Amino acid sequence: MQAFGYFNAGHAIAAAPMIRIGVGFGRDRVVGMPALVDTGSDLCVFPASLAQGLAPEKGEPVVILEMADGRTVDAPLVYPSITAGNLRETEVASAILPDAPAILGRSFLNRLDVHLTAAQDLVRLRTLRHSRGANAQGRT
Repeated sequence: MQAFGYFNAGHAIAAAPMIRIGVGFGRDRVVGMPALVDTGSDLCVFPASLAQGLAPEKGEPVVILEMADGRTVDAPLVYPSITAGNLRETEVASAILPDAPAILGRSFLNRLDVHLTAAQDLVRLRTLRHSRGANAQGRT
């Protein structure tokens, strides 16, 4: 299984890898959006505006995020399913931030084989043949 994305020049100095995703915040609550593929981000991040009405319930954990400029912010931690092409991963650790771009971080990307080839305008995500998860390490 795999999904393909693209590099978007936008207003940045260099083109950024992007892919169209669907984020499931529960039964019948899926939001579609383009997302930045960010191998330097620990978590996936989704803007609060796209998750309106889907906010985590009281008692959900809060994570402290360090932003690129050094600021720290508190963000609710949620575990949605994420779909890209015919790939689907469940319970992906993600933060919700106001006015944030959608970001696919390592909480999603580390489950997949990721190929980024800017010269060919290619973003490819594939399922791994051999998972590095608990079962692959002899644990159950």
